[in-house]
Amino acid sequence: MHWHQVRPDVWLWPDSCQVYALIGPTGCVVINAGSGAWLDERAALPVPPVAVICTHFFRDHSAGAAAAARAGIAVYAPAGEAAIIADPAEHVRRRDTYLIYDNYWDLFAPIEPTVLAGVLHDYQRLELAGLTLEIIPLPGVTINQIGVGYHAPDGLVICCAEALHSPGRLARIAPLQYNYNDLGGAVAAYGSAAALRACAPVLLLPSLGPPLDGGCDAALALLQHHLRLLCAGRPEERAMLDRFDGPALQRVSEHVWMTTQTSSINWFLVSDAGEVLVINYGYHEARGVLAPAYSKPYRRRALLHSLQALRNATGIERIAVVLLSHFHDDHVCGVPLLQRLHDTACWAPEPFAMLLEQPEAHCFPCDWPEPLRVDRRIALDEIVQWHEYRFHFAPMNGHTRFAALIGFEVDGLRVAHTGDQYFFLDADGRWATDLRRWDGKQVMQNHVYRNGAMLDGFRLSAEWLLRWRPDVVLSGHQPAMWTDESFFALVERHADDYVALHRMIMPLDDDQPHRDIDSWGGWIWPYRTTLPTAQTFAVQATVRNPLPRAARLALRLVGPAGWHGEPWQGDAAPHAELTATLQLTPAGSCVCQPIAVELWIDGQPHGQVAEALVSIGHQSQE
Repeated sequence: MHWHQVRPDVWLWPDSCQVYALIGPTGCVVINAGSGAWLDERAALPVPPVAVICTHFFRDHSAGAAAAARAGIAVYAPAGEAAIIADPAEHVRRRDTYLIYDNYWDLFAPIEPTVLAGVLHDYQRLELAGLTLEIIPLPGVTINQIGVGYHAPDGLVICCAEALHSPGRLARIAPLQYNYNDLGGAVAAYGSAAALRACAPVLLLPSLGPPLDGGCDAALALLQHHLRLLCAGRPEERAMLDRFDGPALQRVSEHVWMTTQTSSINWFLVSDAGEVLVINYGYHEARGVLAPAYSKPYRRRALLHSLQALRNATGIERIAVVLLSHFHDDHVCGVPLLQRLHDTACWAPEPFAMLLEQPEAHCFPCDWPEPLRVDRRIALDEIVQWHEYRFHFAPMNGHTRFAALIGFEVDGLRVAHTGDQYFFLDADGRWATDLRRWDGKQVMQNHVYRNGAMLDGFRLSAEWLLRWRPDVVLSGHQPAMWTDESFFALVERHADDYVALHRMIMPLDDDQPHRDIDSWGGWIWPYRTTLPTAQTFAVQATVRNPLPRAARLALRLVGPAGWHGEPWQGDAAPHAELTATLQLTPAGSCVCQPIAVELWIDGQPHGQVAEALVSIGHQSQE
C-alpha cells in the first residue's frame, strides 16, 4: 500500500476503505481513517495532515481515528455519530445484543475511543488546511453519514462516503435494512443520490469504490433507478420514493401551504410583506431519516426540507419565524438548523418553552436532544401580531399537556391549529382522507398517557374549538380539515366519551383518590444533573396530591446509601400539584445514578414517586 495521486489536489491510500488526502495550502485533510495504516507513511504526502474527518462510524472507516488523534492530528466526526466514535464502549453497552429485531449496523463501530477535536454539523462550512469545506448530509448506510465537498478550480469535488460505489451501484446494501424486514436506508440513499446530483460535482470520491471523474450525474441517476427496482416489491418504501419525487408543498389557500414530504405536516403562512412563518418544522421523512420505531438520537436526523418548493412557489428565500404547537421532536427537530443557517426566530408558548430550551432537564416523551433558542415566549392569554395576522393561544392537553392551541385568520378563513390533538378515522377505522365530510367519522384515540394526558384535556380543547368556530383545522399529521356543524358535534361527543371511558376504567371521580389518567406521581427538574465533584445540589420536585381533600405533603430526595437529603413539607389542595426545591448531598462519584423523591401524605408513605439521574466526576452519556 502506498499513497498515489488521483490528481494534484487529491491523494489516495487504499485501505479498509479509500483514505483520501485533500491537499490544501497549509496541510492536507484526510477523509476517513481506515485502519490507520496510512499514518506510518504520512511523510510521503506533499503536505502534512492537519485533520481527519470521519464520514460515518463504521469501523472500516473509523478504526484508525484513535491512533490519528494520538499522533496529534485533529479528528472530526458527524455531530449525529460523534458519541459512538468518542465512546464506543458506552455505545455498545446501550445496544441490545439479544433478540435483535432491528438490523441497524450500529455494532459495526470502532472498539477504541477517539478524542475528538470537534463535531461537524450538516451544511456547515469550515476552514481546514486552507481549504473551505462543506458538510453534505448523505444518509444511507447510516442515517448520519456525511460527505465532504470543496470547490476546486474545475468545479465541486465531493468525498461521498458510501453514497455511491460506481455508476448505479452501492458497495453494500445490507446496512440499508434499518429494521427487521424493511429497506428504509434505500429511501435515504435515494435522497442522497438526488442531493449529490443537485450539487453537480465534477469528481466523486467514494469511500468504497474508485474515484469517479466525470459522468457523475448519470452514475447517480442510474443508482436511483436501481434503488427503485430494489424497492419495487416493498410498498412502504416505494410509496416513500414516490413522495420524494412528488411535489413538496400543497396549497391550502392563497397564503397557506402544507408540506407533503415530512413526518409531521408543517404549515407555511405567507404575509403580504413577503415573509414566511411556519407552524412547526420537523423531519424530512421522504429522505428516510428516521429508523422506524427506534428513537436513539444517532438513528434520526433533521434536514432542510420544502425550502426550494417554497422558493419556487413564492419567490421567498427563507423562513422568518417558526411558531411551535408543542415540543415533540417530529415538530421541532429542524428548528436549530433553521436558526443556524437562516437566523429564523423561534416562538413558543409558555407551557413548553423551557422544555425546548433545556432538553437535558426533563424526560418527557419525544424530546429532541438539541436545545432550541426560544426568541419569544408566548403567554396563553397573549395575542401576537405578525404582519397582518393575529395569533390567539389557548391551553391544551390530551395528546400532551405541553402544547397550545393556535387560532388565526387568513384569506377570509378562521383557522385553528390543534397540534397532534385531533386525527380522524373513517367508520371502518382507516385513516380518513375526505376531510370535508364528517358523517361516519370517529376521532382517533391519540392521547399518550406519559405525555401528561389528563381527564379534562379533550373537553378543554373542544370548548375552545366550539368558541373559536374555525372554518379550517390544521393538525400535525393530516391535511386541512374543513369544518361544519357535524365536525363540532363530533369533537364535543368525543370529549364526553373520553371522560366516560376513563371514569369507567379508573377511579377518577372527584371524591376519590387518584393521580389523573396519566398516573404521574411527579417529576424532577432537571432530570439530568452533572457535577464535577461531589457537592450538595438542588432540584425542583413537582408532586401530586392524589387525595380529594387538602393534605400535608412531606418530600425528601433520596439516593443510594450514604447520600443525604433534607426533608420539606407543604400543603396541597385536592388533586393539585405542588412544587418544592429539594437538596441532596452525594457521597462520591457516579455515572447516571438514579435518585428519587420520596413522598408522605398526611404521614402515610406513598413511596418514591419520581426519579432523576446524577453524574458526578463523569460526563453523562444519557
